[in-house]
Amino acid sequence: MISKNITNSIILLLILFSACTKTEKVNENTVVIVSIDGFRYDYPIKYNTPNLDLIAKEGVKATSMIPSYPSKTFPNHYAIATGMYPSNNGLVHNSFYDPERKEMYRIGIGKKDGSWFYGTPLWTLAELQGVKAASFYWPVSDSRVQGITPSYYFKYNKSTPYAQRIDQIGNWLKIKGEKRPRFITLYFSLVDTQGHRYGPDANETKEAVEYIDQQIGALYKTIKASEHPVNLIVVSDHGMENVDVEHPIILEGLGSFDNFTCVNGGGVQYLLYPNDEANVQEVYAKLKAQENKGMHVYLKENIPANLHYSKGKRIPAIVCEAIPPRAFKNARGGVSKGTHGYNPYTIKNMHAIFYGVGPNFKKGVEIPSFENVNIYPAIAKIIGLEIPNDIDGKIEVLGPYLQ
Repeated sequence: MISKNITNSIILLLILFSACTKTEKVNENTVVIVSIDGFRYDYPIKYNTPNLDLIAKEGVKATSMIPSYPSKTFPNHYAIATGMYPSNNGLVHNSFYDPERKEMYRIGIGKKDGSWFYGTPLWTLAELQGVKAASFYWPVSDSRVQGITPSYYFKYNKSTPYAQRIDQIGNWLKIKGEKRPRFITLYFSLVDTQGHRYGPDANETKEAVEYIDQQIGALYKTIKASEHPVNLIVVSDHGMENVDVEHPIILEGLGSFDNFTCVNGGGVQYLLYPNDEANVQEVYAKLKAQENKGMHVYLKENIPANLHYSKGKRIPAIVCEAIPPRAFKNARGGVSKGTHGYNPYTIKNMHAIFYGVGPNFKKGVEIPSFENVNIYPAIAKIIGLEIPNDIDGKIEVLGPYLQ
């Protein structure tokens, strides 16, 4: 007959064994997120995209994804990466002026000085919490944000073949143990390049869309072959709109503003930062009187609230925004046949795409349009990361479509 003490000891050992077994169960969930720059929300309807169609059938697809304002490349990639609107993550445009630093920001400067960037991008969040991250390109991923880069990353080189990028993803997924990255980013620029050069309705843009869809198919096949639970997220940063190249708004024709630092925001915004002696109201009135040239003119405090673009020193005192199909240009500059940057709440063609597929996504679900800052907490939850409390994104947006 087994004594009561022995019985209790056996029960205690079973409890401890069960606890140890649960502790040893490691989260291996992995996310690969690929951005197709300039891939408008309706391209899968306009053009032939069988691989994206398959992903939609096997996972989650959004009707569209709403970019942060301005709907430009760097602000939106960093909004996705940080879960914060540009006014909060510091990257308020591709080019802007910082009155406190008394410096101009232009693409590439941050590679040498990560202090330009605020927030905690997902690759930094992962590394801080003991999870390896990798990047085969993503704007800002080769900068030291909070002094940290992904464990594996490459300096951007636009000419790197797409097949090589996909092969590297496969190699990263084959790494054994804790050295295997569980958050991986990938970036393709071709669709944006062709959309700018030829316009969103051109045959060259169609060919780019369909070529990239083939690359997505190859990536999806690579991911399915992994022995680990890997989720694929396919997004874009913004859409694309046709431009009236014959009737641009010439910036020099708006007037001379000597007491302001003026920045051409990629043909869509004209950003005016006042110097010490500047008369903001006088200049605002002068520009407002020219809205009939095809633009909106806002004081910083009057920018529509849903754009989240009214706070922070890097937001200019005056913002002029072209109304499509109009775009700004300098007298000696040019203008593209297609562009982006417009208000995504009034210009639907600014909308982007979102697809999610894998073991942590529900299957065959189309979800309503949502803002791109909400991707961040969903990825953090899948990987098992603690979500920062200072982000703008909400887990309640995409959480119901995870499993």
